[in-house]
Amino acid sequence: MDFKFSKDAEKHTAKQSASGEKGRQNALLLLLLVLVCGYSYLYFFTGLIRPQQAPKPAEAPAPQVVKKPLPTPAGQPGTEAPPAGGEKKDAATPVKAESPKAVPGEAATAPGTPAAVGGQKADQARPAEKKAAPVPTPQAAQQVAEAKPEAKPAAAKKPATAPEKKPAAVGTEKKAAGPKSSEHQKHSPAELKTSQAVAQKPAKKPVAGSAAPAGKWTVVVGNYILEDAMATDLARVRKAGFKASVQPGVRKKAPMNRLFLAEFADRHAAQAELEKLKRYTSDAFIVDQGDKHAVYAGSYLLDSRAASEKERLAAAGLTVAVRHVEVPIPSKNLITGVFADKGAAETAVRKLKEAGLSGAYIRQ
Repeated sequence: MDFKFSKDAEKHTAKQSASGEKGRQNALLLLLLVLVCGYSYLYFFTGLIRPQQAPKPAEAPAPQVVKKPLPTPAGQPGTEAPPAGGEKKDAATPVKAESPKAVPGEAATAPGTPAAVGGQKADQARPAEKKAAPVPTPQAAQQVAEAKPEAKPAAAKKPATAPEKKPAAVGTEKKAAGPKSSEHQKHSPAELKTSQAVAQKPAKKPVAGSAAPAGKWTVVVGNYILEDAMATDLARVRKAGFKASVQPGVRKKAPMNRLFLAEFADRHAAQAELEKLKRYTSDAFIVDQGDKHAVYAGSYLLDSRAASEKERLAAAGLTVAVRHVEVPIPSKNLITGVFADKGAAETAVRKLKEAGLSGAYIRQ
């Protein structure tokens, strides 16, 4: 009995010790978690623990590359540049010493060569001024010095044959002037047309007793103001077997019949009366004459049309008076056919007369 009691007591004490150790472990874990959270807050949200980054050193500027001009190609005189230093002057001195000693005798007998050589040097020196001056090397200077004596004898020999080549020089000047004149003609079309007209005038003069020159001819059937009359003749022309076309003609003065309604001194009053009149006719309009403003119900070419319109307005309660005036109005030409010669146009006119139409042929 005692033995059993003692074993129960030991088990009870063991359980108490195990629970105490577990509680201490939980407390330690909780403390560790609090420390980790506090450290994380200080590290991520404050600058107390995080190490500060050292400032980056300023980058040194990149070295600039100095472009040096290319040396003068051999065999091209006139492109030499003035030397920049003392050593370059020493390198260029052989050129100055050898150039006058090349052909002293021939240069004296050729008075025209200095201008020619000077002109060539001036032409060659112009592109050299625009470009960067190259630095001549000793080898290039020697090659240029050797090339100059060879060029001067050729220039000195030219004056001997100059009198014989004068016509050729004139020809070359004319050839050179040719493109310039053509370019000038391109920019002045009016002068070109006048010159062509002058050149063609002698060819246009007819010889006595010869036939008329061939060209395009057409037949004008008539000039019309009324659309109805033109439509009737147009149908007759097509019935005769010709193709007809209508072209605008000149403005012609024709007697017109105007239906006068009233005259006003005030423009607004005239406009108000016009608005009322447009309820009965769309042909109404206003004519301004100085300080007066006349209102018309319409303008008609035919007397019968004006009379019928006057009766219609009178039935609507509007009293109008007919006034006769001459007004320039546009006309239209009825044209048929395009003929290659005058004989074909005359034949077409005869056919139109047989169909009861009058026509006249004209040259286009």
